[in-house]
Amino acid sequence: MFRSVLSLAVLLTFVGAASALPKTAEVPTLATVKGTCERLVIGGQDVTGQCSGTLLNTSYATGRVGFYFVTSDGAALTFTGLGSSQVKPDPDTAVQPVDGVIFGFKGQYDREKAVGICRFTNPNDRPGSVNCSAETRGGKFSADFTTDGKPPEIVKP
Repeated sequence: MFRSVLSLAVLLTFVGAASALPKTAEVPTLATVKGTCERLVIGGQDVTGQCSGTLLNTSYATGRVGFYFVTSDGAALTFTGLGSSQVKPDPDTAVQPVDGVIFGFKGQYDREKAVGICRFTNPNDRPGSVNCSAETRGGKFSADFTTDGKPPEIVKP
């Protein structure tokens, strides 16, 4: 039940963010992993205690990707950038440039231009990690998440 409510809250946040995209935007591929949120900093404030054990990743046909760090009250902090700019230092690691940060809560969202990166590892065979950090005019944002070692649940449009 909690998972359904959390998924709905995040989806509503996501839909709100998606409504700001051009009308031709497609529904993205959505991957969900479970694990441990080890750190969540929003606008310079440490809110790690509110971070849930769910991480979402979206991938649009346009190449835009996002990592959604979800809080226990249904808010989401998203680090977003173009997947085509990823650098892969080894077969199981990618570094994703971040050009935007989106904070969504209860159908409302704020998006800011950002400079940063997300470094992530392959979560399929063992626990993976996602580490994001970005700076905006509104402050510093960062998040660290370790997956539980189970493959992501993937929903394609």
